[in-house]
Amino acid sequence: MAHEVATLEVPEWSIAADTVLKPEPGSRQLSASPSSASLLSANTSTCNNKPKILLMGLSKSGKTSIRNVIFHKMSANETQFLDPTHKIDKIDISNKSFLDFQLWDFPGKLDISHLRDKEDTSTIEKIFVEARVLIFVIDPVEEKHSIAIDRLHGTILEAYKINPKIKFEVFIHKSDSINEDQKIDNIREMTHRINRKLMAAGLQDRILISFRTTSIYDHSIFEAMSIVCQQLLENILSPFENILNAFVSSNKMEKAFIFDLHPKIFIATDSSTFDMPTYELCCDMLDLIADMGCIYQEYEGGEERGVFSTCSVIKLNDTLLHLKQINRHLALVCIQMQQDTACTQGIVDYNFQQLKHGIQEVLKVANL
Repeated sequence: MAHEVATLEVPEWSIAADTVLKPEPGSRQLSASPSSASLLSANTSTCNNKPKILLMGLSKSGKTSIRNVIFHKMSANETQFLDPTHKIDKIDISNKSFLDFQLWDFPGKLDISHLRDKEDTSTIEKIFVEARVLIFVIDPVEEKHSIAIDRLHGTILEAYKINPKIKFEVFIHKSDSINEDQKIDNIREMTHRINRKLMAAGLQDRILISFRTTSIYDHSIFEAMSIVCQQLLENILSPFENILNAFVSSNKMEKAFIFDLHPKIFIATDSSTFDMPTYELCCDMLDLIADMGCIYQEYEGGEERGVFSTCSVIKLNDTLLHLKQINRHLALVCIQMQQDTACTQGIVDYNFQQLKHGIQEVLKVANL
């Protein structure tokens, strides 16, 4: 009996005009000392058009561990031996990655809200004026919430006055040490306290803050950072989602992600909801293929091919995991239930080529 199988039609898309520029990469460190002249001079000399994400919080909240686990492939256990951050570390996130931005890791002792009284005004403005997202990390176990909330409140007010377009994310970190009820209670308490402070300043309706529980010992930190990084790619998110929706519908997939391979961050997904186990399953597949690829590395013309250069399908009970590389940095990872496999592998492969073409066209128009 013949099966009627839907093939993928790539939907049309539109790209916002404000595309992200890609200047030459550079990396510097700024002193966190009270010297306004040295901080302003160094900051001015390294200004560029790359989007910036600021990573702030009190000392020992886990800021440096987060960036090392995600962007430098450090294991969670190794972060116990990291030295405290004493200077503003400026890290270019572009090597081996689709993402291209600067991550500024601030020392916990540097209180931006109090620095304004002592330093040149332009120093603070240069830090915040080009920032797209501010991440504030809070340790709910070790830190006193009142101190962290006060620092967060002062930082938000200072940043908003200079750049009203900046977005605020709060990572309630080290959540592996607390249970689910405590996670909910922490989010509820911190949301209430910071909203009360914003209400007193008359800004509760102007400033939107997102709270997320994270840990470097599971995939929650990768999911949270994925959502943050997507805010730097707003001009391509909608067309990517439309293309993924068409692919999922045509192939009866449960869920599909487009991953930036090196940091293991997903930059787009279809519009259906997903839970943490689904995301963890896709991340585990990336890890497995990467580990296997290091053993069975292929060479072409005397040069090493990428670890993800071939398509992979893994069967787990009644679940099929598909991984297909789109380009050097991006790969499609999707989940399909075996009872929904009316589409043959040939149809899936054909539809993937249509998806790949659509993604490449979007990137071409967006100049990425």
